[in-house]
Amino acid sequence: MYSIKAIATLTGLSTETLRAWERRYQVVTPRRDASGRRAYSEQDLERLMLLADLTRHGHSIGKISRMDNRQLDSLIRQDKKGANSGHEQFIARVVEALLQYRVDRCEELLKRALLAYEPVDYVRNILQPTLQTVGQLWHEKKLSIAQEHMFSACVKRIILSMINNIHQLTDDRPSMMFATPQGETHEFGILMACLLAASQQYNCYYLGSDLPVEDIIEASRHLKPNIIVLSVVNTPPEESVCVELDTLSHAARKAKIDVWIGGNGVLYLAERHQLAQHIQFLADIDQFYHKAWKLKAFINKA
Repeated sequence: MYSIKAIATLTGLSTETLRAWERRYQVVTPRRDASGRRAYSEQDLERLMLLADLTRHGHSIGKISRMDNRQLDSLIRQDKKGANSGHEQFIARVVEALLQYRVDRCEELLKRALLAYEPVDYVRNILQPTLQTVGQLWHEKKLSIAQEHMFSACVKRIILSMINNIHQLTDDRPSMMFATPQGETHEFGILMACLLAASQQYNCYYLGSDLPVEDIIEASRHLKPNIIVLSVVNTPPEESVCVELDTLSHAARKAKIDVWIGGNGVLYLAERHQLAQHIQFLADIDQFYHKAWKLKAFINKA
């Protein structure tokens, strides 16, 4: 069974949206645990993930709430069928270039796509699926470590270059600081988040991956970000990472800094930190983008 905070983390829906959907549309009927709190089943989670995916892509919850899961899944497949064909061709060209060690061709393809997409669509439709495919081919030993590393370096160069082109530090903007804890070496999550934050005119401080918590805390004292954005990919997270996040959580709360955490490890961390109001867990890059957009709009109105 899942708590409402775990469901919010996995679906990208806010707890307020979940309650509203249950009340207005009866999309799921969660049980109650001994303390009276909502407890969601695996079937509830599956349905809510389908509904969340469809509403993020423009479907009205009022129109799809009465569909069963098979109908929802069919609708998702229809939506993705047309879009995926073009993306699959793009990925195939990237892989072909990698197999020939043509990193220049990879860079050309990625830069050309960059001109055709807004940053959020570039991340969602180009970078994420291409990175996943390259990673899977490396895992299957169809690409060498050298080829995978060449591609990773190419993507990092392009993202950082794009951030530099659209980003300028000013005193009147909210700020975000990006890092991964010690032992977490995967940095593409925070790189893509940094790109999206820069595109929304946040001040962005990119620290990189595998940082001791003391260094993250020290940097936050000097940079004074509104948000610290972290990525935890390992599942389950190492206990040392959990302990470091406890330390960071305490320091951030004292400094009145919010902490946003994404990556595959968030489900494990959500239960551990479910009472920490200043920590938010992000299901995917779309949730990060929309959450950052809402925060910026709120700050601008204040």
